[in-house]
Amino acid sequence: MSDDPHDARLHARLQALESAIADIEAEARAAAHALCAHELQMRLENIARRVEALRAAQPRGAGDGTA
Repeated sequence: MSDDPHDARLHARLQALESAIADIEAEARAAAHALCAHELQMRLENIARRVEALRAAQPRGAGDGTA
């Protein structure tokens, strides 16, 4: 990896996204095996919170072609 701070930020962002995807996948697998509606709702809420946290952490302008 280079010493460029931009590369380091991108690498950290990629790691955070990979971690979030793994968390969401685990919640989705657990939701698929939910034994009751309450458990399913809880799992879906966990997924929604994780997605919202990702959106909140997204750099301004990222994904809209202005970054």
